[in-house]
Amino acid sequence: MKIVAETRAKTGTSASKQARAAGKLPAVVYGKQVESLPILLDLKEFEDVIREVGSNGVFKIDVDGEEYSVFVKDTAEFALVQKLYHVDLQAFTAGEKVIMTIPVYVDGEEEIEAGIVSQSISEIELEIAPEEAPEYFTVDVSELEIGDMLTVADMEMPEDAELITETDETVVSVNAPEDISEDLEPTESSDVMPEPEVIGADEDEEDTEEE
Repeated sequence: MKIVAETRAKTGTSASKQARAAGKLPAVVYGKQVESLPILLDLKEFEDVIREVGSNGVFKIDVDGEEYSVFVKDTAEFALVQKLYHVDLQAFTAGEKVIMTIPVYVDGEEEIEAGIVSQSISEIELEIAPEEAPEYFTVDVSELEIGDMLTVADMEMPEDAELITETDETVVSVNAPEDISEDLEPTESSDVMPEPEVIGADEDEEDTEEE
C-alpha cells in the first residue's frame, strides 16, 4: 500500500484548518533516516489504508518522489467527534527494530460464570521490526477461575521481539465479587428516645443558686 503525500508548505493553526477543510490530514514523518517532515495526506485515502493494513500496519508514502516505509506511531482526534486531527508516522528501514505499542484485548469473558474479570494493562511495548509486529494481542480468559491471573510472561510474543513492558506485569485477573450484604443489613435502633437537652437550663440553675 502506498499513499502519495505532499510537503506542507505552511504550518500553524490557520494552515492546518484550511488543509482539513480541503479533506487533508496534517501529519509528521520522522525516523533515524529522516528529520521531522511535515506533510499532508488525503484523509479518506489514509483511512482506507489503515482499514486494510491495521492500526500497526506498515505502508509506504511518497513525498516529492522520496519513498518511506512507515507505520502509525500516534494519532490525535477532535475532542467532540471521532475524527482524525493529526497523525505521527515513524519511518524505518528494512530490518530495523523500533519500539511499538501493541494493544491487548480480552476474549472469553462471557465464559466466566463466577468472578469479575479485571484488565490491568491494555497495551504492551516491545522492540520489533514493524513488518513483523502483530496488530494486537488477544488474551483468552475463558478457562480462568477466581484468584487466577495472567501476566505478560504468560503471553506468546513474536520471535525476535524484545519486551519493554516488565514480564511480571499483571495483564488480567479474575476477582471475587465484593460481598455487600453486610452493608445492606439494617442497623439496630433503640426504642428509647433520648431526652431533649434544654438549652440554658444549667445556666438558670446556677443563677438560682447564686441568688
